[in-house]
Amino acid sequence: MMTLYMNLKDYDKVELMVSEMMEKQIALDIYSYNIWLSSRGSQGSAEKMEQIFEQMKLDRTINPNWTTFSTMATMYIKLGEMEKAEDCLKKVEARITGRDRIPYHYLISLYGNAGNKEEVDRVWKTYKSVFPYIPNLGYHAVISAFIRLDDIQGAEDIYEEWLSVKSAYDPRIGNLLIGWYVRKGFLEKAKVFFYEMSKVGGKPNSTTWEILAEGHIGERRISEAVSCLNEAALAEGSNFWKPKPVNVSSILKFCQQEDDMASKEVLLGVLKQKGCFEDKVYMSYIPISNGMITVKELPMEKGSTDGDDDGAEMILNQLQGSL
Repeated sequence: MMTLYMNLKDYDKVELMVSEMMEKQIALDIYSYNIWLSSRGSQGSAEKMEQIFEQMKLDRTINPNWTTFSTMATMYIKLGEMEKAEDCLKKVEARITGRDRIPYHYLISLYGNAGNKEEVDRVWKTYKSVFPYIPNLGYHAVISAFIRLDDIQGAEDIYEEWLSVKSAYDPRIGNLLIGWYVRKGFLEKAKVFFYEMSKVGGKPNSTTWEILAEGHIGERRISEAVSCLNEAALAEGSNFWKPKPVNVSSILKFCQQEDDMASKEVLLGVLKQKGCFEDKVYMSYIPISNGMITVKELPMEKGSTDGDDDGAEMILNQLQGSL
């Protein structure tokens, strides 16, 4: 339940659950403490998070693990306290035992979020020296870190290395690079990469197509953008995919400005196909008048490609999911 409340960002409920456990003299385990730490940090207070950590240290039944320090490092990075974050990351590394790969993924990702390229390189080399085989998740972590560091050459070099050793093509890795190209305005390079990806066995997923759509939206190529969203809706594994509301809003606005009814109809078909009209929360982000979609006052929000999510938020969600 605590994890659920964290996912809902209902931090008061987390505090309430902890209080109830203490009142009933139910001992907190390491998982409960880690979620409590995450809740306090998510509220923007390093001091309150540190209070929980001090309480953990006084609890003789608890031995803080690498997840504890990963959680704290994530929060310190979000709060801009890089020195404390890197101190926690050293403690994460000191607690890696046996053949556990996962801590290396978090270390690489978090050092990338902290802007420390030297440590990303060092941990990556250490990881490869410990394990003769690195899974796709490991390559995803390091390429994502280089993308966040804005080191596209480093990301491309590791991508080429991955191509030579991969057992199967993971489009999520290719999406990282396509996303960077699109964000930087290199749509043509993104398209070339897309075609090269197909040649080496990559099968684009819904996110791949939507990233390309965002590139076309940025250049006001509405017909091409809508075509990409249509491909996204048809892609394998797209059952739960819906186009980002900001992309829908942008396209509808351009359709109105350019009187492009054909593209608008195709887009509305995609929304219907994916069940968007039945999703009240989703549709609340798209203006409606008299039962019809209207774009009279649509804000021109800046969409973000899914090649790379907000690093700290993504890692925090992964940590919570592992608790």
